[in-house]
Amino acid sequence: MTDINQILNERLVDAREAAHCLNLPMYLLSHPKERQRIGVPHYRVGKMVRFKVSELMAWMQAKAEAEAKGESSDA
Repeated sequence: MTDINQILNERLVDAREAAHCLNLPMYLLSHPKERQRIGVPHYRVGKMVRFKVSELMAWMQAKAEAEAKGESSDA
């Protein structure tokens, strides 16, 4: 079980910073239809969209493992 303090203390980043950290094209994180199409984990804070880098890294790892197993992927 994850410690609640760890969840609350993790920093939320914007699309530009997340794209830079993970070497992803920014449009994947900044366009709502692209985020929905490929299932990017994100949070809405008012009108802003924010990301947790650790969740994005886990999402990328899961996508890579799925592709390695030969499952279909949209990205």
